[in-house]
Amino acid sequence: MEKAGQWLSNIRVETENTRFDEILRPNKEIVAYHNNNLVEELIGKYGNLKLWRALTEASFFIEIHEAFKIQKSHVHPRTKLKKMLEGPYHSWDEDVHAGNIEHRNTLFELEAASKFKKGGAKITGFDDVDFVFKKTKFNVQCKRLHSEKKVRDNVFEAATQFYKRMRSRPNLKGIICLSIDKLTGKEEMILKIKSPDEIRPKLTVISNSFLAKYRDLWHNPLNTNILAVLLFVHVVANIEEEPYDFLTTCRDIAFDVIPQQNFIQILDYNLIIELCQRIQGSV
Repeated sequence: MEKAGQWLSNIRVETENTRFDEILRPNKEIVAYHNNNLVEELIGKYGNLKLWRALTEASFFIEIHEAFKIQKSHVHPRTKLKKMLEGPYHSWDEDVHAGNIEHRNTLFELEAASKFKKGGAKITGFDDVDFVFKKTKFNVQCKRLHSEKKVRDNVFEAATQFYKRMRSRPNLKGIICLSIDKLTGKEEMILKIKSPDEIRPKLTVISNSFLAKYRDLWHNPLNTNILAVLLFVHVVANIEEEPYDFLTTCRDIAFDVIPQQNFIQILDYNLIIELCQRIQGSV
């Protein structure tokens, strides 16, 4: 986390008095108190909720730092990096009507970009994400879903935004990334499990439930150049261990490929399958 902060400072993105700073401070204290066997005292100072959010949210910033730290300075998306640092400390304090959701929306776009980069894509822009994979140009539209009533609108808005970019580049391929955390009912909860082996099946149930309900939205073709919808799921889990339980952020990216495995669409199908499998392998 400190390395991420130093990197941001080096590219002239200040973190002082931001949400990043608010997350970094308790992480430093966790290390210091743990080294002195005073964790219980720290819990009394902050409470469990603030501490586990600080631990788990730090992973987003670390991942973005790892993905983009070696990029040349002039291609860093400084405006987005600055925006991702702001916003409410807790994601459940976001309010669509208060206009404070864009900060975490931007964080999600950068998280998605980092995943595509880890999957072997060359990132070429940040609107929401542009990249090249296997000599094919892609544009990604990212949506954090805040309400089940708005899922259809969000999907169609993403398709419309992609179409606007495709008009000047007719061979452009599209992907829609959806963050479904706010629809899972687990945003303010800790998933209690006895073994890490339980994580994947539980996350798969969440993704499959969403797909069963909504996949018809994109399989009634929005645009034949849109090749897949990716679902991002994040859940905090408490794994029972001795002598102390282990707290971790569990992540999964499920994908639903749109092209059919037939003669007309086989190239698109094979391309998107390879890309999605690479991204899943990087989680």
